[in-house]
Amino acid sequence: MPLSEHEQKMLDEMERQLFADDPRLARTFQASTRPRRSRRRLVLGLVGAVLGLGALVLAVLLPAIWLGVLGFLLMLAGTLYAVTAPPAEPGSAPGAAPATGQGPDRHRGDFMRRMEERWEKRGGDDPRG
Repeated sequence: MPLSEHEQKMLDEMERQLFADDPRLARTFQASTRPRRSRRRLVLGLVGAVLGLGALVLAVLLPAIWLGVLGFLLMLAGTLYAVTAPPAEPGSAPGAAPATGQGPDRHRGDFMRRMEERWEKRGGDDPRG
Protein backbone atom coordinates (compact mmCIF):
# COMPACT_ATOMS: atom_id res chain seq x y z
CA MET A 1 0.00 0.00 0.00
CA PRO A 2 1.62 3.30 -1.08
CA LEU A 3 2.03 6.19 1.33
CA SER A 4 -0.09 9.28 0.99
CA GLU A 5 1.58 12.52 -0.04
CA HIS A 6 1.41 13.86 3.52
CA GLU A 7 2.93 10.66 4.94
CA GLN A 8 5.70 10.74 2.34
CA LYS A 9 6.53 14.37 3.23
CA MET A 10 6.60 13.51 6.94
CA LEU A 11 8.86 10.53 6.28
CA ASP A 12 11.24 12.64 4.16
CA GLU A 13 11.39 15.30 6.88
CA MET A 14 12.10 12.68 9.57
CA GLU A 15 14.86 11.21 7.40
CA ARG A 16 16.48 14.63 6.85
CA GLN A 17 16.31 15.38 10.56
CA LEU A 18 17.83 12.01 11.47
CA PHE A 19 20.67 12.46 9.00
CA ALA A 20 21.29 16.01 10.24
CA ASP A 21 21.47 14.74 13.83
CA ASP A 22 23.74 11.79 13.06
CA PRO A 23 25.95 12.21 9.95
CA ARG A 24 27.72 8.93 10.72
CA LEU A 25 24.41 7.11 10.31
CA ALA A 26 23.83 8.94 7.04
CA ARG A 27 27.20 7.73 5.71
CA THR A 28 26.28 4.19 6.71
CA PHE A 29 23.12 4.27 4.61
CA GLN A 30 24.69 5.87 1.53
CA ALA A 31 24.88 3.32 -1.25
CA SER A 32 27.88 5.02 -2.87
CA THR A 33 30.13 4.28 0.12
CA ARG A 34 29.69 0.53 -0.18
CA PRO A 35 32.97 -1.01 -1.32
CA ARG A 36 32.94 -2.74 -4.67
CA ARG A 37 34.61 -6.04 -5.36
CA SER A 38 36.54 -6.33 -8.57
CA ARG A 39 36.36 -9.34 -10.86
CA ARG A 40 40.17 -9.52 -10.94
CA ARG A 41 40.34 -9.72 -7.15
CA LEU A 42 37.73 -12.49 -7.11
CA VAL A 43 39.52 -14.54 -9.77
CA LEU A 44 42.93 -14.19 -8.10
CA GLY A 45 41.46 -15.18 -4.74
CA LEU A 46 39.75 -18.23 -6.19
CA VAL A 47 42.94 -19.28 -7.98
CA GLY A 48 44.80 -19.03 -4.68
CA ALA A 49 42.11 -21.07 -2.92
CA VAL A 50 42.20 -23.78 -5.61
CA LEU A 51 46.02 -23.93 -5.48
CA GLY A 52 45.82 -24.22 -1.70
CA LEU A 53 43.30 -27.05 -2.01
CA GLY A 54 45.62 -28.80 -4.46
CA ALA A 55 48.52 -28.45 -2.02
CA LEU A 56 46.34 -29.81 0.77
CA VAL A 57 45.36 -32.86 -1.30
CA LEU A 58 49.00 -33.39 -2.26
CA ALA A 59 49.95 -33.19 1.42
CA VAL A 60 47.51 -36.00 2.17
CA LEU A 61 48.93 -38.15 -0.64
CA LEU A 62 52.51 -37.51 0.47
CA PRO A 63 52.66 -37.55 4.25
CA ALA A 64 53.91 -33.96 4.50
CA ILE A 65 52.32 -31.99 7.31
CA TRP A 66 54.13 -28.77 6.41
CA LEU A 67 52.65 -28.87 2.90
CA GLY A 68 49.17 -29.37 4.37
CA VAL A 69 49.57 -26.38 6.64
CA LEU A 70 50.90 -24.31 3.75
CA GLY A 71 47.99 -25.42 1.55
CA PHE A 72 45.46 -24.55 4.23
CA LEU A 73 46.99 -21.11 4.72
CA LEU A 74 46.98 -20.52 0.96
CA MET A 75 43.31 -21.53 0.76
CA LEU A 76 42.43 -19.23 3.64
CA ALA A 77 44.38 -16.30 2.21
CA GLY A 78 42.89 -16.76 -1.26
CA THR A 79 39.35 -16.94 0.07
CA LEU A 80 39.82 -13.87 2.25
CA TYR A 81 41.34 -11.98 -0.65
CA ALA A 82 38.39 -12.91 -2.89
CA VAL A 83 35.61 -11.92 -0.48
CA THR A 84 37.03 -8.72 0.98
CA ALA A 85 37.07 -5.32 -0.66
CA PRO A 86 40.37 -3.58 -1.32
CA PRO A 87 41.34 -1.01 1.29
CA ALA A 88 40.32 2.52 0.39
CA GLU A 89 42.97 5.19 0.19
CA PRO A 90 42.72 7.82 2.91
CA GLY A 91 40.36 10.61 1.96
CA SER A 92 39.21 8.96 -1.27
CA ALA A 93 35.93 7.51 -0.02
CA PRO A 94 33.04 9.95 0.27
CA GLY A 95 32.18 8.60 3.72
CA ALA A 96 35.71 8.65 5.06
CA ALA A 97 36.20 10.39 8.36
CA PRO A 98 38.50 13.40 8.26
CA ALA A 99 41.86 13.07 9.94
CA THR A 100 41.16 15.96 12.34
CA GLY A 101 39.99 13.96 15.35
CA GLN A 102 36.51 13.39 13.96
CA GLY A 103 36.75 9.59 13.78
CA PRO A 104 35.36 6.82 15.98
CA ASP A 105 38.09 7.28 18.61
CA ARG A 106 36.89 10.80 19.29
CA HIS A 107 33.31 9.55 19.75
CA ARG A 108 34.52 6.80 22.06
CA GLY A 109 36.39 9.35 24.16
CA ASP A 110 33.29 11.54 24.39
CA PHE A 111 31.22 8.56 25.44
CA MET A 112 33.66 7.54 28.15
CA ARG A 113 33.90 11.12 29.40
CA ARG A 114 30.11 11.36 29.65
CA MET A 115 29.92 8.05 31.51
CA GLU A 116 32.58 9.19 33.97
CA GLU A 117 30.71 12.47 34.54
CA ARG A 118 27.49 10.59 35.22
CA TRP A 119 29.30 8.31 37.64
CA GLU A 120 30.76 11.28 39.48
CA LYS A 121 27.34 12.97 39.67
CA ARG A 122 25.93 9.88 41.36
CA GLY A 123 28.73 10.04 43.90
CA GLY A 124 29.88 6.55 42.98
CA ASP A 125 33.06 5.39 44.60
CA ASP A 126 35.14 2.48 43.45
CA PRO A 127 34.36 -0.39 45.88
CA ARG A 128 37.74 -1.99 45.17
CA GLY A 129 39.90 0.79 46.39
